[in-house]
Amino acid sequence: MSTELNLAAIIYDNDDQPVDKLLHQVAEKLNRRGDRVAGLAMALNEQGLRRKPMALQDLETGQEYSIAQNLGKESQSCCLDPHGLAEATSVLRALLEQPPRLVIVNRFGQQEIDGKGCRTEFIQLLDVGIPVLTVVKRKFLQQWHEFVGGEAVDLPFSEVAVHQWCDDVLRR
Repeated sequence: MSTELNLAAIIYDNDDQPVDKLLHQVAEKLNRRGDRVAGLAMALNEQGLRRKPMALQDLETGQEYSIAQNLGKESQSCCLDPHGLAEATSVLRALLEQPPRLVIVNRFGQQEIDGKGCRTEFIQLLDVGIPVLTVVKRKFLQQWHEFVGGEAVDLPFSEVAVHQWCDDVLRR
């Protein structure tokens, strides 16, 4: 990855925090003022929380990609569908051809730690100089720091802090 990364992660503690709603709000606000923001965020329910079953939403088109598989009522396993996630990442790869001002990548989590998910797309977007905003659950913070080599900004779960970072990056 390049030496100067325009990369930030909103650090959150648990799934009760409306971090996905914050990503949607950031995209909407910046797009309204004319700064093209694109990418993927979790689809939301009426309360602004991550919808179940899980789906990713293309922030430009609204198209949704199911990333949940039905493992049955009694299953304790992760229901993430890696095939659905792989299909959704095509949205991020398409942004390499028509770069927006900022890309939102729904999160850096276990899939990315394992070398899957959106990991390749994170690297590709940053290598061509597109600023990226994502979210990272606190329990994955060490792996995130290893992945980015200390070159990313850790943001608190704060609308003010996130908008300030976005404004700073978009002014460059």
